[in-house]
Amino acid sequence: MRIKDDDKVIRIYKAAMRVVNREGFQGSSMSKIAIEANVSAATIYLYFANKDDMIKKLFIQLKSKMGNSFLHSESELSPSKGTFRSIWLNHYQYIIENMEEYNFLENFSNCPLIENIENEYKLDYCPAFEALFEKAKLVKLLQPLHNDTIYSLLFAPISSIVKKTKSKGTTLSTNELVHIFEASWRAVSQ
Repeated sequence: MRIKDDDKVIRIYKAAMRVVNREGFQGSSMSKIAIEANVSAATIYLYFANKDDMIKKLFIQLKSKMGNSFLHSESELSPSKGTFRSIWLNHYQYIIENMEEYNFLENFSNCPLIENIENEYKLDYCPAFEALFEKAKLVKLLQPLHNDTIYSLLFAPISSIVKKTKSKGTTLSTNELVHIFEASWRAVSQ
C-alpha cells in the first residue's frame, strides 16, 4: 500500500484550480489535472474517488480558508462599523493575494454542485461572522435583513472592484477602498 503524500495533494489541488479556471468544470478532467500536477491519473485516484469528489473537497477547503481570512483574531468580535471595515479590508486583501483560489470559488459559485455540497455538509464557513451579523442586528447597527443579503450588499462590490482593477492592471489606494466600504456600509447599516 502506498503512503499518501500531502505535497502531492497540494499539487493536485493547485493543478485542479488552474485547469478549472482555464477550462471550466465541464472542460476539466482527471487526466488534464494529472498532467498539470505532474502525477499519473492513477495517483489522483489514491486521494479522490472521482473528479466531483476532488472538486468538492477543494471547494470546501478554499471556502473555509476564505472564511477564516475575514477574521485575524479568534476573540469575540464586537459589532461596530470599525469591525466590519476591518473584515471588509481583510476580505479584499485575501482576494488580491489569492486570485487563483478566488477565481476557482467564483467559478464554483455558478456550478450546480454547490447547492448539493452546502446541503449535504450544512457548511458554515465562518460561524463567528454569522454571529457578528446577528449581534449587529440586535443593537440596530445593521438593517434587519437576511444575513445572505447583508453579505451580498457589503461584500459583492469587492468582487466587482477586483475584476475591474485586475483587467486594467491598476490597484486601489487605501483611501479609495475606504470610500467604497463606506458606500457598501450605507447599504446595510441603520
